[in-house]
Amino acid sequence: MGRQGFGELLTNEQWNRLVSAGNRRVFARGAVVVRQGETAETVHLLGEGNVKINVVRADGADSLIGLRGPGEPLGELSAYSGLPRTATASATGGPCVTHVLTGERFRLLVTDMGLERLLWQHVVRRQQENEALKADLIAMAPRRRLAEVLLRLSAPGAGAGAPARVLPVMQRELVGAVGRSRSWIQEEFKRLRDAGVISTGRELVVIHDAEGLLRLACEEVPE
Repeated sequence: MGRQGFGELLTNEQWNRLVSAGNRRVFARGAVVVRQGETAETVHLLGEGNVKINVVRADGADSLIGLRGPGEPLGELSAYSGLPRTATASATGGPCVTHVLTGERFRLLVTDMGLERLLWQHVVRRQQENEALKADLIAMAPRRRLAEVLLRLSAPGAGAGAPARVLPVMQRELVGAVGRSRSWIQEEFKRLRDAGVISTGRELVVIHDAEGLLRLACEEVPE
């Protein structure tokens, strides 16, 4: 799997210079890498594994907003602004490895290597993706909204015979993203499992038939 996000925009030499300047850390599955509301001035460069990005909204709902893989920086906005972190990133699907730099060290390297434009290109692109997702979901009926969240936030299966998409997520994390209760999501998952388009496990949704998922999403019921 190649690098994503900011790392995807860099050469191997640039990426290796950044990560070699940091301290290697390993986070077990479920461990928090950066936490919403913290003011710690460190940047984590994700080298191996995946993290899920969650935001606790003003109403207290825990909403999943993204899945990130190797190449992604975590906490870079706080390192530049000095403001609290806006989201929580936690290891998912297994352990992950990050390379941790102080905010000052990260800023100096980015400036010295002439990477400011690429960094802000990455930041703006992520913000645009999040806003586009929110706008699209608002206009959708609930079942289609659930299907789109599962498809857009999941990662492709790897290897021969692998499922179409995989999303390491707890049902409560979909409540905020979908705008429906946990019991509603449980009922929908049962319907989708019975149809054979998904299977579920502990903190995991496996999509076996993406087209079937979207087709069943059109079968709306009265509000």
